[in-house]
Amino acid sequence: MLTGGCLCGRVRYELKRAPRNILDCHCIDCRRSSGAPYISWGTIDRDNFSLSRGKLKQVRFAGRIRSFAPCCGTQILFQVTKASPTCDLALASLDRPPAFKPRKALWCEDHLPWVPLAKTIPAYLQRTKSEQLRAK
Repeated sequence: MLTGGCLCGRVRYELKRAPRNILDCHCIDCRRSSGAPYISWGTIDRDNFSLSRGKLKQVRFAGRIRSFAPCCGTQILFQVTKASPTCDLALASLDRPPAFKPRKALWCEDHLPWVPLAKTIPAYLQRTKSEQLRAK
């Protein structure tokens, strides 16, 4: 069982299985919603995620849903629709995020020039291999 939560601790969650498809997203929407130069995500199955304390506030933007802790603003989830069987979990909200190293970087066309891209993982302009900036 993996656990995580928000900055102030009023929202806590549990995961039955580890996230997969670990990546760094440099898109403008992720930057603005996190207040950081990029955000690291991991895909999870919705039925493996449960809140153990508190509730999340959902914000719709650009045809997607982002879920935040209403108490302190910590971003927790990103999903396409409420019915999506999977969603992305903000890895930094895990209690022990170092175990989940990103394997690629996406939307690098939006990355801030003063943020170095990791040279150890593939970087993509958007989401597809055909748009790869460089190989691993």
